[in-house]
Amino acid sequence: MEEIKLHQFREKLELLGYSKRVIKDYPEYVRLFFEYLAKEENVKSVSDIQPEHITGYHAHLQYTRLNKNNTYLTTTTIRSRLQTVKTFYRVMYQEKLIEQDYAPLIVMPKSKHALHKHVPSEKDMQTLLDSIKPVNAITTRDRAMLELMYATGVRNQELRELVVENLDLTEKTLFVNGKGSKDRIVSLGSWVLPYLREYLEMVRPMLINPRSPENWLFLSKNGRLITSGNMGDLIRKYTNRAGINCPITPHSFRHACATHLLKNGADIRYVQELLGHADLSATQIYTKINISFLKQAHKRFHPRERQDRNES
Repeated sequence: MEEIKLHQFREKLELLGYSKRVIKDYPEYVRLFFEYLAKEENVKSVSDIQPEHITGYHAHLQYTRLNKNNTYLTTTTIRSRLQTVKTFYRVMYQEKLIEQDYAPLIVMPKSKHALHKHVPSEKDMQTLLDSIKPVNAITTRDRAMLELMYATGVRNQELRELVVENLDLTEKTLFVNGKGSKDRIVSLGSWVLPYLREYLEMVRPMLINPRSPENWLFLSKNGRLITSGNMGDLIRKYTNRAGINCPITPHSFRHACATHLLKNGADIRYVQELLGHADLSATQIYTKINISFLKQAHKRFHPRERQDRNES
């Protein structure tokens, strides 16, 4: 299949302002589509692709065991793979780089918003964070970084790609370059500020690589951008040290932030703005994660519940 099309697609995604993850991942997923066409359909050119080939690819994703564990792909993964093909056709046709637009023909399998599992409790988060004693450069950085993640609910990539100028300690705000170029400004909790100040004043200057200085807010021990794998490893390390049985990942911090805010009475529209959700329905999922506290309140305060207790 034509490599030039993938190159053109990547260039157009960059020019149109798509996120770094989309620019990186989408051309590679389209490459998988092309590989399927060449191997299973004997299609060698983009111009030879027909609607039935796309239908065949959908079926291939749906019914072929493609995971490392030899299991079927999840609906979320299938939607993601098809979305890349849909975006490819829409972008390339609009830019007059292909002659056919099959994007409207690609129908996504229905997917319900799944409830996030293993959301850490408030106690778990306090235990985890308090277990990180800022006694050296790395632990001071990690405490500031994870306190900020829990306070703001920023995504893993958003946190790692913050630059120094994103942070305003005077105004207690953080400018976040959001997913899909949806930028936002979020408020910082006062308790986070001392950790950030200590890191910025005492630690970050020590981590800067003088031969190749970087402007990332949080630097690796070599003065580089902290990778996604590094972030997952350090959270796993602190979770194990704290003796927490609940598996905690970088995204768990985001789930915990949203869930705990809503549980304690925050307006869902505020949480929507904090998380950078364009659609309120994406935020509403957090109201369903753990309703035990609502059940308890209902049982305690609803007049019919109280009447039932009195009669019994």
